[in-house]
Amino acid sequence: MIDPRALLERARRYDRTGRTDEAAAAYAEAAAVLEERRELPAAVLARARQAHALAVQGRTDRALEILAAAEHAAASLPPGPAGAELAAVAAEVLAEAGLTGEAARRAWAAMAAYQAAGDTVRAERAAVRAGRLILRDAGRGAAGPLRDLLARLVHGGDAYRRVAEMLSEAERRPDRDHDVLITDPEAPAWGKLAHALAVGAHLAVGNGVPWNTLADPDGPEHNRKLLARDWDVTDPKSWREQIDRLLDAENSDPAIQVVLDCRRPDAGAWTREIRRWCGERDISAKTVAQLEELADQVRRYEDRFRADGLLRPHGHVTSVYGYDFGRAVNMARWGLNAGYCDGEAAQDCSLTAGYRAYRTYDSWEEFSAGYVLGRMLRFDDGEFGEWYLRSLEGHRILTTDPASPWRRMAWG
Repeated sequence: MIDPRALLERARRYDRTGRTDEAAAAYAEAAAVLEERRELPAAVLARARQAHALAVQGRTDRALEILAAAEHAAASLPPGPAGAELAAVAAEVLAEAGLTGEAARRAWAAMAAYQAAGDTVRAERAAVRAGRLILRDAGRGAAGPLRDLLARLVHGGDAYRRVAEMLSEAERRPDRDHDVLITDPEAPAWGKLAHALAVGAHLAVGNGVPWNTLADPDGPEHNRKLLARDWDVTDPKSWREQIDRLLDAENSDPAIQVVLDCRRPDAGAWTREIRRWCGERDISAKTVAQLEELADQVRRYEDRFRADGLLRPHGHVTSVYGYDFGRAVNMARWGLNAGYCDGEAAQDCSLTAGYRAYRTYDSWEEFSAGYVLGRMLRFDDGEFGEWYLRSLEGHRILTTDPASPWRRMAWG
């Protein structure tokens, strides 16, 4: 007798490795068996995942047709956890089809359903997904919906911080230029401090602020608001704690560096090394599977990085610590202008961030790839959406513009 659970596990394995055509077929086969057995909640979810696999292939018409049928079947089912998961998968299908407004509404519905069920982890994941879709769909008009979304989240949690960061970006859009290289003519563009400040240039370019100064024209109130909302920093002590974590490269998920350190020349050897490393430390099978999935995600990003010029043809990312070091420079700027540190402390932190970046990487390009990978694994979730496109644009500006500090100053 055919085991639908084995079919579903096979389909998920195909999904994780990018074999979406085979994934769609396996989900369809599992759904048919589950429908025959009258296991309708599981069948509905299998159909929804089949739709998602088809949407990833670009077969959006067929995907939307299957999704509509799955949601129609789900309407006759009693309330339960399957409804929340269906809404979450539906958001993914609709996003792939370019229906971002409707996708955002489904992701929001998934968040509400998970919250009602007490599933905090999935609720926060759905909230972040809803926020990204709102930002992509509404652009300059995203601030209002993002504020409403933020009000539904627990203050200080990871999802709260991430949605707050999206809100901060949306609020800047109406009156600020973005993705532009600005050099303050009144501040040094050469020298030791300027060299360190260039490590924070990704965010400076993205936010449309001068890269070569610790001053911020927006004033103390703006910086205090940004730090409180995005970083839970409200005084000198909490600022010091956050910047120390960034300087020590402890803000990003440590699992990423574990996976990068286990890298081997081919996918199979990489997986075996991850399992060996975990086996020596008695790490759970669930965590091992998560690390293997993370390695697959890194491979997909690196493939795209090479295609887009973020990496050399055979290049790899060796560390994502650059994401923390780049943000540390900006944390120094925000802290100084918020009044949480003095100029000497802001300069010292910037210089430390620069020094640690130089010790970790061998070039501006390698640093940039590490920074972008860290940012993508935190915010983009394999979408190659706005987070990726804007980061790529920042990389291109900084590596090609003749006025860029990366073109005018040697690494290290």
